[in-house]
Parts: sequence; C-alpha cells; structure tokens
Amino acid sequence: ANTVYTDYFMMFIGPASILYLLYEMKNFSAAENKKLFAALIFIIFSIFFWAFFEQSGGSLSLFAVNNLNNTILDVPLSPNGVNNSANSFFVIGFAALVGLVWLWMAKRKIEPNTVIKFGLAFLFLAGGFWIFYYTKFFADAGGRTSLGLFTFGWFIITFGELCLSPIGMSAMTKLSPLKTQAVIMGMWFLASAYGQYFAGLLGANIAEASENASNLEKLNVYADGYQQLAIYALIAGAILVVLSPLVR
Repeated sequence: ANTVYTDYFMMFIGPASILYLLYEMKNFSAAENKKLFAALIFIIFSIFFWAFFEQSGGSLSLFAVNNLNNTILDVPLSPNGVNNSANSFFVIGFAALVGLVWLWMAKRKIEPNTVIKFGLAFLFLAGGFWIFYYTKFFADAGGRTSLGLFTFGWFIITFGELCLSPIGMSAMTKLSPLKTQAVIMGMWFLASAYGQYFAGLLGANIAEASENASNLEKLNVYADGYQQLAIYALIAGAILVVLSPLVR
C-alpha cells in the first residue's frame, strides 16, 4: 500500500511543479524563458541518467550476488561491496583530475559547453552498461562472471557522473532568473528522486524476468537488460550532443 502512495505522489508532484514553472514563465522575458526551457531539458534528461545510474541499489546488487565471482587479480572481495563502493572510490580518486582537465581545456578555449558535458555523461553511462552486458561473455557454466570487468564498468560510469553532477547545480543557477531559482533547484533534486523511483521500476522488471531461472539464464536476462539501458543512454547522449547548438 505504501508504494501506491509513492506512485500517486510521483504522478502529482512532477507535473504540478512543471505547471507552476509554466505559470511563472509568463512574467519573464523571451530570453529568460529560453534559458528556463534549457534548464527543463537538463532536468528531464537527468531523470533518465539517475534512473540508469541508480541500478546499483537494485538490479546490479542482485547481479553482483548471483552472477559475479569474488576476486580481482586474485584478491578476494565481496561482489556487492564492490558494487556499492566502487563508484565512491573512483569519484574520490578522479574528481580532481576531471576538474583539472576542464580547466586545461578552458585555458585553450576548447572546453565543451554544459550540454555537451551532459551528453558525455550519457555516453560514459552507455559505455559502463555495455561493459556490464559484455560480462556475459566471460561467464563460467554456473553463470558467474568477472568481478574485475564489472568494476571497470563502474569506473567508466563514474566519469559520466563526474560530467553531470558537479555542473548540474551551477547550470540550474545560471539558467534561472532569481525569482525561480529555488523552484528550479527543487526540480533538479526532484529529478534525482524521480530517477531513483524509475530505477526501482526498471530494476524490478529486469529481476522479475529471471525469477525462476537458472543462474546462467539470470546472467543472460540481466546482461540483455543492461544492453538495452546502454542503447537508451547512447541515444540520449547523441540527442544532447546534436541539440547542443540549440540548447546552448
């Protein structure tokens, strides 16, 4: 019953906030409204990003338990421990480096704009999920596959998160007039809540498909699900890159 209330809340709160924003937009100039529409495009795309990214707490944790072996370079590790911590570990290790790369590019006037960075986030996400899919070709007869390759998938996805997370909030502040900044920031955080909500639905669908299957069949169902997500992320990234001259 609790999930029913969540469903109703999610059905109501998103459309209501968009309607409120549209209502506020009649008080702004055309230039300000163009910026708000750009912010709205980012917000909608970020829902998709988090819906894929947050598989870590759902289908990927089941995948880790059932379908991954427990060593990387002969070091024994907990597959679910790796699933839960690899991303944070890589963020700590590489956030500063990514920041330095943007600074280096900015100095040479070749730094990609915010829309391209959003597109890149999806392309890295697609790469990571494609690696999760590709693990199925390394499986043994019992349906267990490489924890090392899985960890590499998280390594790639982390760069996607580092392209999107740090710039998302600054983009929201830049794009919204002072009066709507609180609303836009609220919608930005609401987008990640929607992402987690849809992540649960996506993960449940993938898990449901393999309920009474053998471990090897489970591996194939999960891997094929991740291949689908990789394709969707690739399409979203390509759309953003193509849209970048317009949205910018």
